[in-house]
Amino acid sequence: VSKDPFLNFKYKGAKGDKIVVTWNDNKGDKRTDEATAS
Repeated sequence: VSKDPFLNFKYKGAKGDKIVVTWNDNKGDKRTDEATAS
């Protein structure tokens, strides 16, 4: 597992929308992060 993975995606939404990203790694760990679009 990379210590500093690169993630790139496109997003169509409005300022102030909440973005939630959830992923599972190859060791079985799961993580969810969220941010507000600015």
